Amino acid sequence: MNTKKNSILKNIVHLFYSTILSNVLNAATLILLANYFNSKNYGIFSVALALAMVMNFFTDLGTSNTFLREGSKKENLGRTFSSYIKIRIVCSLLTFFVFFAGIHILYQEQQILYMIYSLMIPMVIGLAMQSIGITYFQLTERMQFIASIKIFSSFALILSTTVSMGLKVDIHLAAFLYGFSYLAGGFYSLYLLLKKAEINWKSPFEKQLLMNLSPFLISGLFIMLTPQLGPLVLEKTLPLALVGLFAVAYRIPSALYQIPGVIAGAFFPLLFKRYNQGELTEHTRLNILQMKIMSYIGMCMTITLFYLATYLVTILFGPEWGSAVQPLKILAFIIVLQGFNIAIADGLTTRGLQNRRTIVQFITITGGLVSFYFMSVNYAVAGSAFAVLTMEIVSFIGYVAANPEKRAVLFKVLLPYGTFFCISFILIQNLLSKYPFIAMISTIIFVTALILLLDKSIKQLIVGFIKKKPATEHLQDGRQKENGKIAN
Repeated sequence: MNTKKNSILKNIVHLFYSTILSNVLNAATLILLANYFNSKNYGIFSVALALAMVMNFFTDLGTSNTFLREGSKKENLGRTFSSYIKIRIVCSLLTFFVFFAGIHILYQEQQILYMIYSLMIPMVIGLAMQSIGITYFQLTERMQFIASIKIFSSFALILSTTVSMGLKVDIHLAAFLYGFSYLAGGFYSLYLLLKKAEINWKSPFEKQLLMNLSPFLISGLFIMLTPQLGPLVLEKTLPLALVGLFAVAYRIPSALYQIPGVIAGAFFPLLFKRYNQGELTEHTRLNILQMKIMSYIGMCMTITLFYLATYLVTILFGPEWGSAVQPLKILAFIIVLQGFNIAIADGLTTRGLQNRRTIVQFITITGGLVSFYFMSVNYAVAGSAFAVLTMEIVSFIGYVAANPEKRAVLFKVLLPYGTFFCISFILIQNLLSKYPFIAMISTIIFVTALILLLDKSIKQLIVGFIKKKPATEHLQDGRQKENGKIAN
């Protein structure tokens, strides 16, 4: 069995193209459904989708992170992986039982119940199966299989949505086919695991997977709730038609900010490994490099989305969704904040400081609930967009304050890169705001030029790649080689 690991650069490439392609296809299906449903039905669908994602979390309960933690310490994964699967099966069964009871208590309207069940049952089962495969291949650092799972599921989504619209099926059947696409991706994930993974079903259960689980559980709950908080709270404060409008505005940035997360997915197991081996200096260098890459990608996407918001809403959703442009421009800035936040938070998790991350997330969610309620009541959809931005700012401040390497993070990443972004955006916005395409390109060029001119470590890294010097080896094994410090 071939278990050869890829370099971190190769893994980033696999995750990058697959995440972009899958997110584009996933966004396309939701755009098609937004045009197929009316705003009220799309609001109901968004609530059902949020509940399905919440339910999906409870099929995991943070065990994927403990599997990554324990699996990174071992060469033979068969016993650990089989224990992980057993936990996921038990969690899934309990989740379905509890959620079926809870949904009947919370929702009495038949239309909402039908939509929830049609979407939730196949989707949650499929997501759980996909998650098991993705977690295994993340640990073994073979991201090409993660890429194939994501792309297979996304193509299934496009196919099912096209069939639904072509045959003009009932909205509940359309929701079922949407969920069934994830189930198809789950079966494909299972197929890959049976071919590539070692599973020792008869081995004793490894209790280490349940040790120190609570920080991952609570943190994972907060991570999952953050993007789902909007539809779940707004359903109680706004008409369903406005919930649908917010969902349309939030759909694009919520898909895009997963792209910086690609970098996190490639760095995460390696950061765990460096910490477990006691290489704290290398851990910090890798984490700072991760922050720089993720924040730069986040900046470019924020700039692009801000200037193209009007065109994207009109082209993708139609002129009747024009009210989504203003909240979309506000929401564009969550992408650059996410670029910083995910990387800083991963540094805490992989250093064994998950408790600090959890405290920050608790504060963020609490503030988010209050912000969503009062801002949506007073300022409707625009207020809801500001509530999302407020949550990211709170997270940003909290993660920096909780980081033991905050001085290095502040002076090597946050202050310089934040300054580059603010100067570029404010300057070009004042000069070229009437010409959005020129402003977008100019701002990205300006940010890039400032980074290349003023960040010597990134310049050295790029020169090393171009000249094929040993600096590239840093990205292959996470260690510092012959070309100086490249992650300052």
